[in-house]
Amino acid sequence: MSARTTTVVVGQATKSVRKARGASKTALPKPQSNRPEHGRQIFVYNHLQKNHVVYSLTRTLKNNASLAQLPFNGKKTVPAALRKDLWHPFAQISFPPGHGEIGLSVFSKLREYRRRHELEWGDEIRFHEKQPDEKLQFRSTKLRGRLICDQKANSVADIAAVLGRLELQEGEEVMKKGGIGLKGEGTGAKVEVLWNNLNDAEFAETWSENIEHGVWRHHKHTVDVDMDIVPVAEAEPEKGSTLVL
Repeated sequence: MSARTTTVVVGQATKSVRKARGASKTALPKPQSNRPEHGRQIFVYNHLQKNHVVYSLTRTLKNNASLAQLPFNGKKTVPAALRKDLWHPFAQISFPPGHGEIGLSVFSKLREYRRRHELEWGDEIRFHEKQPDEKLQFRSTKLRGRLICDQKANSVADIAAVLGRLELQEGEEVMKKGGIGLKGEGTGAKVEVLWNNLNDAEFAETWSENIEHGVWRHHKHTVDVDMDIVPVAEAEPEKGSTLVL
């Protein structure tokens, strides 16, 4: 075989390989992701000792992003890093398909309210409870920091208040109450809240009718295990996904 013939054969083979590669790229469809729409799910986590509360748009807590949500209110009020044995799933908020934009707005508003609770506090944090015949006594810095870190009850009340703004309302009612800058306000968007402990929902005085509650059941050790989500209305649990911190 001559050198020219070999060159031609090699050239034709190279073109064939390139065509085959191009055909394979165009023929194979892009894999569809099972990941829900961004903002459709909000995950709430609770610190077992200090009752810190952080919000996340993913099941996986990221160390820097989570710690950035916690303001400094004294020595040892902000942990140096996330510990898997201390952070526990608290609640999951789910919105219907196509409502990711509302979910992102709710996520932003919940973080704003929680930050205000931690930075704007009054005499109930600064002083001990006063008896009729006693003088006001200042709480120690350590005790004040512990009380400010405990945002569990406040977070439940915030969830009820923010999600309640989505309840269907007439235009005049919205004007009377005034908006809080929440997308989907007064549209009647349905929301599902799954609780690790359903009794935690009692921290809020009232819940609007657009909110459906359920139980978020999981194993005692929440790291690297499957979690079963069981709505109250259903008898059989549905498989959830894994919590990884």
